[in-house]
Order: sequence, then C-alpha cells, then structure tokens
Amino acid sequence: MISRYKKFRQILLTIAALFMPVIAFAQAPTNFREFASLVVRMLQSVIAVLFVSLAVGLVFGVVLFLANADNEKKRMEIKGYLLWGVIGIIVVMGIWGILETLSVSVFGPGAVGIPQLRPPAL
Repeated sequence: MISRYKKFRQILLTIAALFMPVIAFAQAPTNFREFASLVVRMLQSVIAVLFVSLAVGLVFGVVLFLANADNEKKRMEIKGYLLWGVIGIIVVMGIWGILETLSVSVFGPGAVGIPQLRPPAL
C-alpha cells in the first residue's frame, strides 16, 4: 500500500509535469493582463486533462457495467460510479464555460479560447 506521502508526492509530480510546457514556454508576465492570460491557459490545461480522464473513466464504467450484466449487486455499485462520472463531466464542462466567459470578458473574443473543432472548409 502506498503511503499518503508517496501518493501526495506522485500527484504533485504529475501536476508539475503537466505544467512544465506552459511554464517553460511562458515569458515572465510584465502586466496583469499577461499574468491573467497565463493563469487562464494553465487552468484550461488542467480542465482538459480532467475532462479526458473523466471521459475515459466513464467509458471504462460502461464496459464494467456491460461485463457484469448478470451480477445485480455489481451493477448497482457501478451505476453509482457512472452517475458521479456524468456529474463530474457536467461540472468540468461548466468550469470550462466559466473560464471561457471570463476569458472573453477580460481579454476579448478569441484571445485565449477553448479549443474548438471546426468543420473543414469546402
């Protein structure tokens, strides 16, 4: 069993590794606008990682639910995980929307945006 210290250290190192590209390529902010832009980009990176991990967890939960079709007790337990997975995705998408709203209101449209899929030009 991993001790709390080791688990905390693993989480801290993972977060630091996720922020390294943002910090390494970032110039030192010279004013509040640049600092706020840096913070928003970092938060958007964290939200993107959370969203992907929640989506993978939700798909894994669906696979477990289907694999345990004959065991009603397991299915009830997995239903709870699936419900919290859906709630987590909704919360993350809400936070992402709030970040976009703040970004547009502070920096203007298109300054620091949410990655969006665009249809190919014809």
